[in-house]
Amino acid sequence: MGKDRLKDKTIHPFSTITNLTPLTASVAKLGFLPIGNYKGAAAFFDLDKLANQPLVQAERLYALDRIDARDVVTATLLANSLVGTVVRARSVAVPAGEVWFINRITLVSPAQIAAEAIAQVNFRISTWAIPDARAGITPDADGRSYLPVDLGTAALDGFIEDLPAQGELGEELRLTAGAVITLVATATGAAVGVAAAGIVCTLTMEGRKGKLLVA
Repeated sequence: MGKDRLKDKTIHPFSTITNLTPLTASVAKLGFLPIGNYKGAAAFFDLDKLANQPLVQAERLYALDRIDARDVVTATLLANSLVGTVVRARSVAVPAGEVWFINRITLVSPAQIAAEAIAQVNFRISTWAIPDARAGITPDADGRSYLPVDLGTAALDGFIEDLPAQGELGEELRLTAGAVITLVATATGAAVGVAAAGIVCTLTMEGRKGKLLVA
């Protein structure tokens, strides 16, 4: 009489299968693997696309905290800065374990004083780091500029970017851990320096913190 063979019932951590095809899985009768028909051929289900990515839609339904004027970003062009001077100020980075949804960004550029420089504003999104061939929006360490050109006139200017609106993103901006928004203020015009007290520009994000479901 032969000995009973012990069957290994150890629970192992799930690992991604890289050397198995739908054909070999079918021949091996691995019926517990999700296999379907895709364009006339057998294919594995993509669990990331099927289960994980759709959870992004559920993240936005949670409102765990508000993002508002308390999170203002300020960039100051110092007194006597030359025309062409650029100052950048970053928002607080999204903390680990959080996801932010931004639906509005407001930029404020103060009025020109006498014949001093004009402050123009823009902002960069760190998650937009993919190179782009279009002029004026080349990404750098702070990501790519949202606006194609800097905005600001001699008057007191407030620029509101409603991101879900048509002509804007058409959707809220989803920011994951480590992401930042950077305010960029530039001294421009015919003057040789900015106002004696400096020029203070601001960026205010509005939105909410959702429930992180997709890392």
